[in-house]
Amino acid sequence: MNFPTITRYNWMCCSIILVFLALSSPKPLQAQENQKERITIQVKNQPIQKVFDDLSKQTGLKFFYGEAIANRNVQVNLKFKNAPINSVLNEITRQANLYFKRENNTIAVSLGNAGNASVPVTQDRKVTGIITDERGEPIIGANVVVKGTSKGTVTDLNGEYSIEANGKSILLISYIGYLSEEVAVGNNKTLNIQLKEDAQKLDEVVVIGYGTQKRSNLSGAISKVTSEVIESKPVTNVLSALQGEIPGMVIQRSSGQPGNEDFKMNIRGVSSANGDSAPLVLVDGIPGDINMINPQDIDAISVLKDASASIYGARAAGGVVLITTKKGATGAPKITYNGNLSISKMTGMMKAPTNYEMAIMDNEANIHNGSAPMYTQELLDRILSNDPNPIDHPLYGGWKLFFTNTDWMDELLNNGVQHKHNLTISGGGEKSNYYLSAGYSKQFGVVKYADDNNTKYNLRMNYDYRITDWLKLETKVALDNNKRTDVGSNGAWVIGEAILDMPNHPVYNADGNFFTQGGWSNAVALAKESETATFKTREMNGNFRLIANIIDGLTLTAQAGVNYKNKNNEDIAKAIPLYTWDNNITYYTGAGSPEQSAVDRTTEETVYQNYTAYLNYDKNFGPDHHLDAMLGMAYETEEVRMFMARRDNFISDELWELNLGGTGNMKNDAKAEHWATGSTFARLGYSFKNKYILETNFRYDGSSRFAPGNRWRMFPGVSASWRISQENFLKNSKVFNELKLRASYGQTGNQEGIRLYDYIQLLKFRDDGWGTKLIYPFGNGSQSQAMGLDVLAGVDRTWEILENVNVGVDAAFLDSRLGFSFDYFVKMNNNMLIPVTYPSMLGAEAPYSNSGKLRTNGFELTLNWTDKIGNVEYSAQFQLTDAVNKLVEYGGADTYKLGLNETREGYPMNSYFAYVYDGVIKDQADLDAYKKLEGVPSNIGIGDAKFKDLNGDGKISTYGDKDGDDGDAEYVGSTTPRYSFGLNLGAKWNNFDISVFFQGVAKRTLFREGDFAMPWSDWWRYPPQFYYGQTWNEDRPDAYYPRLTHGEIRHWNYQASTLQKINAAYIRLKNIQIGYTLPKGALQKLGIERTRFYVSGQDLFEIHNVKGGWDPESDKAGFNYPFQRYYSFGIDLTF
Repeated sequence: MNFPTITRYNWMCCSIILVFLALSSPKPLQAQENQKERITIQVKNQPIQKVFDDLSKQTGLKFFYGEAIANRNVQVNLKFKNAPINSVLNEITRQANLYFKRENNTIAVSLGNAGNASVPVTQDRKVTGIITDERGEPIIGANVVVKGTSKGTVTDLNGEYSIEANGKSILLISYIGYLSEEVAVGNNKTLNIQLKEDAQKLDEVVVIGYGTQKRSNLSGAISKVTSEVIESKPVTNVLSALQGEIPGMVIQRSSGQPGNEDFKMNIRGVSSANGDSAPLVLVDGIPGDINMINPQDIDAISVLKDASASIYGARAAGGVVLITTKKGATGAPKITYNGNLSISKMTGMMKAPTNYEMAIMDNEANIHNGSAPMYTQELLDRILSNDPNPIDHPLYGGWKLFFTNTDWMDELLNNGVQHKHNLTISGGGEKSNYYLSAGYSKQFGVVKYADDNNTKYNLRMNYDYRITDWLKLETKVALDNNKRTDVGSNGAWVIGEAILDMPNHPVYNADGNFFTQGGWSNAVALAKESETATFKTREMNGNFRLIANIIDGLTLTAQAGVNYKNKNNEDIAKAIPLYTWDNNITYYTGAGSPEQSAVDRTTEETVYQNYTAYLNYDKNFGPDHHLDAMLGMAYETEEVRMFMARRDNFISDELWELNLGGTGNMKNDAKAEHWATGSTFARLGYSFKNKYILETNFRYDGSSRFAPGNRWRMFPGVSASWRISQENFLKNSKVFNELKLRASYGQTGNQEGIRLYDYIQLLKFRDDGWGTKLIYPFGNGSQSQAMGLDVLAGVDRTWEILENVNVGVDAAFLDSRLGFSFDYFVKMNNNMLIPVTYPSMLGAEAPYSNSGKLRTNGFELTLNWTDKIGNVEYSAQFQLTDAVNKLVEYGGADTYKLGLNETREGYPMNSYFAYVYDGVIKDQADLDAYKKLEGVPSNIGIGDAKFKDLNGDGKISTYGDKDGDDGDAEYVGSTTPRYSFGLNLGAKWNNFDISVFFQGVAKRTLFREGDFAMPWSDWWRYPPQFYYGQTWNEDRPDAYYPRLTHGEIRHWNYQASTLQKINAAYIRLKNIQIGYTLPKGALQKLGIERTRFYVSGQDLFEIHNVKGGWDPESDKAGFNYPFQRYYSFGIDLTF
């Protein structure tokens, strides 16, 4: 079946047709904003009704007025050419004493004061003025009321109002999305008033599971981020923009490589020992790849963190991220362009020693080994003078000893460049609206010579069409393409070689060929000549939704979504000759010989389909009761097919097609897999007087991953909230503007990290552990490949079930300038799948069992402040999150060892256990006393490490029993970040704006491991610069680190202990941006409505205690692709 290919072309045809429909729709695209509509009219003594008819024909606007206006014998004289409609309406107001109020495409016409029959009370007088927003723009339709009376009016198209009031009156001004103002009239005849935006009210609609809710009605723990937050950062990946922005969401990266930052995201900590605890990501209701979506296309992101996620039961163990993309709005076509250019500078890299520093450390190590130092003072002086003339090596025949210094990192790496562009066209008419966008970005990495970059294309079309008054079609089609190239192994390999290459080896020999000796590599040769890897990902998403308004309050939504993803990866490894100083080939790097030059190609196709239908009923019953009900069904399925092929021994190092390679060592591999889930779900919500809110939901899920008898499970949820601020005893409080208590309980399921067919007994081919298949001959001369049992079938295995409990409080004070939110949560995985321990004679890997328990608890805190001083608006938001987990039960299958323990019962996931470092041995007496302990090496000496005998049993041992209570290794921390925080600061003054964002972690533990855990982890691997001058020596008796040595005692000195513990807490200036918007109309002659310039910086500096060049966010022990600082300039244009 060639379904993926057929689907790809079918959806391509559909997208082309839909784009054509959007661009060729005959429906008028009337302007919604008054300033954009242009009128040409010339009439003399024309009745007002005919004028309205003429205006309607030109604009499509509908004028509504009563008999009082229709029966008036009013005639007007107008002469306008290409004028804004508000200018025309103002002239009609002047001539005919009529006022206008607009709502979408309709304008209500009313009589002015002269036409009113009421006569003002004699002590009142006319008070006039203009109501504007914080940018000075008039607010149309704002309510102006004399407090304590029924007198009121609304502002007109210019934001102007007129009302009768006396000197003792107080005017109450209000408008949706703005803070209300109370102003005393006094002796004033004119009162111009500016309203401040109410961030809470402007953000009052929040996307939830299969619907939306007002923020005031939320009873669950749901956070929202708007497009402004994402667009304010010059990044190409959404996760980079979200880091530190959402309480409860922790995002970490481990690489700075363009297109491969390796982000890890979790919500409220770890959910299971299986899988990565990542949340379910839905783009417009359909699962999607958050790394592929264009950040500029996002309108809002909602994050479901507690029982609110139960509505997505089966896949919501890690929480749910709901991404809503942008739509078009009714009005004339609106075109925007966003462009950004960034220069990047690498940071956070392990530093290698200079030639001189290496020589000094080598001398010290030789002395501590009882040998003579190799570098005499004469040789050291030649290093300091950078003598270009090498000599024969005094110890190794055939080698040369060089006195020059090579900074391999400087030779290999430089600054990078990034530029991104986004173009959108949006608009709409009476029955349809559209949003078209095209995004392009390219990031050039920091590796010189190599093709080290990432290119990303995004195309999107969102098109809504109202078929009838009761039926609407929403169509969303997106094409995403990503191409990443590097030097193989994600770039980290060649960077690791640069760190390890000898600082006294030149890049080239005297003949200009790549140099090496003694088996060392040459990082520049690898980057320039050896290996090139290309990773291409193409993704197309089609999302179609029909919404039918059946009766008042009842809607039916039917949605179908298809995601097609194609991955094509190619890795070319070329054999590059490296030469001695005498210009002889010593060996080949990249591949062992020219015959071993090879190419690997992998193709993977994924087709995901989702079909959902649900009924929503939303109804008010009288003024006090509100009911919200939803019932639906969903089905999803995914098919994956992969093929891999490899050949070497190519006829040319310029032609890499597989058919040109040899057949002797060719390899291939393939896989085909499929999974599906089916679901029924429902929600029922009730609100009484908008004070007492109760909501229940459930989801009944079935998964093909489990045996037929264990596939289905119910996941319920319930939440409640009490808006105390709506009670009479607090309603008029001068302290609280909002006070709400929330509580919730819900269950979610986890099937991630579980293989697809483990309930079926599978067989697998056997190999020798290195990928070579085991072949057995038979007596007749035939051969057969060995096969054996795979993991034993687990027919009793079923869902992991997570229970989520949450209590929270939301509050607003001081006219809503100060906001506060706090949540405490507990989630318990009582049914976690864990490995079962069986005797080794079983002959196969044992199945997993639902007998583990994992508990995670923590809190979220958010504080925000918004205010204005004079013409300066400013805001601040601080958020703090903590989540700590404990592996309660793991069935005796947990790990026990020094260093990192991924799973140890009674402790957090990914815990470190280590000896307690007690300094170095100071003198002979100290040495004699320490050697009395059992387990201490016999060759230990002065300057070597001491570790504490914690249990006092007279020996140094890791664990005395299973629990480790009687051993000397103790728990010293976890890699899981604790107390993650973010601080957002912003200000606006006139046309200037500035935003500053800090992000960090207050508690995290790392350990120096791998090649840089100790000086000379191998005899030839010199120490990082970090150790230079910091280790014990006779002239440094108080140094913190043990002595340098080439001997085996180094493994004792630098084994896992608190000596290697790193406090990885940090605070980072994540982003700062300064912008200036040109005055309105400055470039209007060029058709540009709005122009904004900005400069910004990303990851500009950090405060931390990590030494040796590591970035505190990294966990790759120095072999990571370096993080980068970005310095950007950008422009935003609206046409």
